[in-house]
Amino acid sequence: MTTSPVTLTSVDTSTSTATAPQPVTDIAANPAAFREGLAQMVTSVSVVTAEVDGARYGFTANSVTSVSMSPALVLVCLADTAECHDAFLVAETASINILAADQAHLSKVFATRGADKFAAADFPAGPTGAPVLSGATVALEGRVHERYTAGDHTVILLEVQHVHLGEREPLTYQGRMFRELAQVAS
Repeated sequence: MTTSPVTLTSVDTSTSTATAPQPVTDIAANPAAFREGLAQMVTSVSVVTAEVDGARYGFTANSVTSVSMSPALVLVCLADTAECHDAFLVAETASINILAADQAHLSKVFATRGADKFAAADFPAGPTGAPVLSGATVALEGRVHERYTAGDHTVILLEVQHVHLGEREPLTYQGRMFRELAQVAS
């Protein structure tokens, strides 16, 4: 897996000039265009973990979104075909662990079926009992508030009760590559 620096900048619309419109693709005719479009989004990379009946489960996610400040809610999406899907349907608590720039290997481990996921790093139990990744940029730990079916995924809404703040730079993903953030002079 490749890690490349990426610079994210804002655009000054007061000096922008008009450009030619982007090509439009009907996804009914070309379903791969939707996936290609999503690949251009810059996202964090997370490992989501839970413990159910003494067994630990986890998956890699880049679909994590803040939802509400009061109550503190975040959502994460899990494919219905994921190996751990059934466990997350009954998990009462979970932890969303935002990976640090040097933790890309964990993304691959947690995305691999049959892998010994929790042997790859230290995951002590947090206050809710959910496994929390040591050294993560941040971990959001809490109770499962709600679950929703959305197409071929389950949306898990987590009410955050504990924030484990690290001081490490986050791992990002864009264009099917891991990337690191770079500071831009303003």
